[in-house]
Amino acid sequence: KFNNHDLKIFDELQDCRSVVRVFDIIEDLGSFSVTDTHVPDGKKSISINKDLFFCVVEEYIDGWSLEEYCRDEYWKLTETVDVGNNLKQKISFHKFSDERKKAMINSYHHDYDEVIRYQSEMFHFMLNLCEILHYITDIKKILHLDLKPDNIMVTRYGKELVLIDFGRSEYIDPETNCVISTLGEADYNTEQKLARMFQYGTLGYAALECYAPAMAGSRFPFEKEGITIGRMTVESDIFSFGATFWECLNIFELYTGSKEFAMDKSLGGSYEFYKNHMMNDSAYFDRDLSLTSSHYHQKLEEIIKKCTRKRSADFLTSPLYFHTYEELKEAIIYTRDSAPALVKTENIQVRNSFGLVGVMAGLLGTVLLVCILLKMSGSYFAERKIENIITDYNSTKIELLESAALEQMKSSNEDEKHSTYKEICDFLQNEDEELEYSETVVLVELLKKIESSEYIADAVDNMLLQVNSKGMSNCIKYIVTNITDCDSVGYTLAVQIYNAQNRTELVHCYEVLMEYSENEQFNKLVQRLAQDLNHDELIVQIAQSKLEADTDYNKYSTNERQIKLAEYKNEVKDVLNKIDVR
Repeated sequence: KFNNHDLKIFDELQDCRSVVRVFDIIEDLGSFSVTDTHVPDGKKSISINKDLFFCVVEEYIDGWSLEEYCRDEYWKLTETVDVGNNLKQKISFHKFSDERKKAMINSYHHDYDEVIRYQSEMFHFMLNLCEILHYITDIKKILHLDLKPDNIMVTRYGKELVLIDFGRSEYIDPETNCVISTLGEADYNTEQKLARMFQYGTLGYAALECYAPAMAGSRFPFEKEGITIGRMTVESDIFSFGATFWECLNIFELYTGSKEFAMDKSLGGSYEFYKNHMMNDSAYFDRDLSLTSSHYHQKLEEIIKKCTRKRSADFLTSPLYFHTYEELKEAIIYTRDSAPALVKTENIQVRNSFGLVGVMAGLLGTVLLVCILLKMSGSYFAERKIENIITDYNSTKIELLESAALEQMKSSNEDEKHSTYKEICDFLQNEDEELEYSETVVLVELLKKIESSEYIADAVDNMLLQVNSKGMSNCIKYIVTNITDCDSVGYTLAVQIYNAQNRTELVHCYEVLMEYSENEQFNKLVQRLAQDLNHDELIVQIAQSKLEADTDYNKYSTNERQIKLAEYKNEVKDVLNKIDVR
């Protein structure tokens, strides 16, 4: 297998200096036998000999794995100590003294300069890896399929990345533009070997589609409706890219906060942590940086979340996901270039040349002038940025447009915010006859910066009337869960549609439907509400509530109640059917 598959891929990539080179394959290791004692407690050791093993001679990379670099070299979360007899042992953070651990944690949480410097290194690594993967995927048509910090080396001199371990890599089928997994079904109810559990890749880093289908009787850990399990694409490696840098950015808190995560990999290490704490939709997808220092750039977090976004049926085409490394690289460069710069310290000689009153007055005037200039320049550059994005716009730049508009609003008064929102809203509506869901998300985020409830109400109604039918449900959910203070007909109907879809407050949903049943302007929303209520189970609940509210309910016999319930069911059904087909 190695000669026919792995070595072929290595040969294909030998002209890339950022991929480890293979120098030789030694099949005959001679007569020797070594016992491997590096195994988990209670597990049987194996014998390494010429019958079971061969040797691959690879290029020596003078440096560290990306995990070791972040953990050991940068944050110093382990140290190597001499234990005598020329032997050394690695000591983990969890074996440091309490005083030292406390000092390290306090330093991390309060050393702004160090966190920003680390962020800059992560930007460098992310861009470097983007370029490597662009070459491998777009030029050589290969998916790595096992991206993780262990498989990325950082050179000691130059701090450049080198990609290793192509044992899971595959050529992309030119006809289907994907790789089909060869994994059989897995029993998710039993213990599996942690390093290769149920996935094509590595637990914790592999995308949803890389996991093996569940055997009958075992429960697949993720929601997979609309997803083809085993169909792996560039989006699969991009997910692993996001998971890799999610770990790098969180590694200080993950390592110091969890002994389970900090265990040696051969003993389970982070694999046990991922298996026990992250094998569910809410933890595995949409990963954020909430564990880390608040100094990390918000847009950096958004890149990680977009890479690891929960799969939807249209994730291969939706602009809510990254689909190429060029697109991902562009977002990283934009975020890096907009990251905050360190604040310069005060000039002590200037300060001493003034008296106290003069200093205070001068500082006050300077602050006011700087604020005015920042406001003017910030507004100007944000406005130019919006214009540039709109001039060369395509659907992949929706997040850049949102970022520029939000930046513009930061230095705007209420009227200027209204103007910015209108400009973006008009542009998106002119791009197409209807709004896409991703576009309504941007508009909602902009509305959250506006204080005028009347303006918000009008904007929400307009948005609900313009969104296409495909994105309506998600749009309604996003509006209702992000805008809570809105008094408009469209918003009222949206809330009831959201409630109907979640099977709550059904009687009130029906009452609102009856109230607005003749409203022609919002007929689309009225019909959607009727459709969502038009299910036998819900009709019975509404009819039962109407029966119990009947003033003569206590006078009815059991048989009469059944007859009356049937009448109410028919009444509700007739109303819903008439609206539904209108």
